[in-house]
Amino acid sequence: MGAGLQGDQPVWKRSGLTRSTDSPMTWLGLQFKHEASITGQPPRSGNVEPRQIGRRGVMQRAAVASALFGTPVALAEQALAQEAIPIPPRDRYTADPERYWAELRRQWLLAADRINLNCGALGCTPLPVLRAMVEHLISAESFREPDLPWFGYEENKYIRSTREALASFVHCKVDELALTRNCTEGNNTVCHGLDLEPGDQVLLTDQEHPSGRNPWEQKAARFGGIKLNFVRLPRPPTSVGDVVKLFESALTPQTRIIVFSHMTWETGLLLPAKEICALARRHGILTHVDGAHTIGHIPLDLHDLGCDFYATNGHKWLMSPKGSGLLFIREEHLERLWVNTVAKEWRNYELKAYRFSNLGTSNLSVVVGVKAALDFVNAIGPERIYARIHELGAQVRDRLRAYNEVRLLNASSDTFHSGLVSFTVVGGGLKRVAEECQKRYIRIGYWDDAGGRIRVSTHVFTQQTELNAFFDAVEHGLRS
Repeated sequence: MGAGLQGDQPVWKRSGLTRSTDSPMTWLGLQFKHEASITGQPPRSGNVEPRQIGRRGVMQRAAVASALFGTPVALAEQALAQEAIPIPPRDRYTADPERYWAELRRQWLLAADRINLNCGALGCTPLPVLRAMVEHLISAESFREPDLPWFGYEENKYIRSTREALASFVHCKVDELALTRNCTEGNNTVCHGLDLEPGDQVLLTDQEHPSGRNPWEQKAARFGGIKLNFVRLPRPPTSVGDVVKLFESALTPQTRIIVFSHMTWETGLLLPAKEICALARRHGILTHVDGAHTIGHIPLDLHDLGCDFYATNGHKWLMSPKGSGLLFIREEHLERLWVNTVAKEWRNYELKAYRFSNLGTSNLSVVVGVKAALDFVNAIGPERIYARIHELGAQVRDRLRAYNEVRLLNASSDTFHSGLVSFTVVGGGLKRVAEECQKRYIRIGYWDDAGGRIRVSTHVFTQQTELNAFFDAVEHGLRS
């Protein structure tokens, strides 16, 4: 089943993901195997099997981590030089889910006096991913690896294994995936790589992120004769059918491509992507989906979705390193797009989608981190993660519904939401709520426009005590 809006089930249940039961990983010189979290098979090993490293190696890794992540050396040493903390065992989740999530929180560097409810902007990278990046940086700077190939040029074993893991995770062919640095880069690659003629039209929505909308605005301004049309999305929508009808009524004989967000950044609205792509295909129109908020957040099956292009990034919900993303290009279009960043292999079509990853010298350690993030997610279990995100998001929505003055912007039904919750206040403002959050060091998304809007993002590292602190801030802000 794809990631579009299907039926009445919560979005996290619409998953056909499969995963291996064990995933050997080496993090900072410590090799171990993850327990199979959700397969129903007995865990083969829940213990860490450490390989000791010397004090010099410990300090070396801590120093690199400190320089990279801006943390004090002592903190970096404490976090990255100690033996890796294993993921809580499967039976812990069955017996006491809240204890499981509390123990899992130890996998992050999150400060005890800070609360991140805005991973819709930046997610929190877990320690195993940081360890993998630092380990590779140390190895690379020792110059023990071959000088070529390097990320940004030819493919090597790290890049290949990461692309294979990503292709399995989002259900597409490896040759249809390009590694990018973020969703913005993917959006620009499609926009500036696609030939349009004067008179051609592009259909977008009124809730596109600037990085999804502005490339098309520049294209229209630069070349002239290209018209942008917009679908005005309800806040909140009523049904999948009504949303699809809005897109259909906005089509014209000149529409060449529909550009829309799978999950909108403003309101967290989950659009019926599969149905919109099917509509476009019936009319011979291309589709490009901005999936900045989807990978690691909801199940993705790009082939089932039916889109032509799909851009996403890993630094939000997948919890991979900052500066990581991917671009899906359906196989039939691989030779149709021009590359946006031109290097030696710009017209080597035998490279398939990897032609679009020829960006010049880039950080290979980030690619290693992406693979580690996928391993981390698979070790916990993607379905378990989706369920937890949805559960906490629903809790936020239910709590906000208790206030008559609060209006949710994306939650008319369960099919339209997941872990990204956006709300406003009727006849008032949210400035005091934002101030109360700031007092409590709660990171949220806040926009002071038209009365104000707050966006909250929940994830598996979110604790109940942190939500309680947010609820307290809302109460004080609305009542003060």
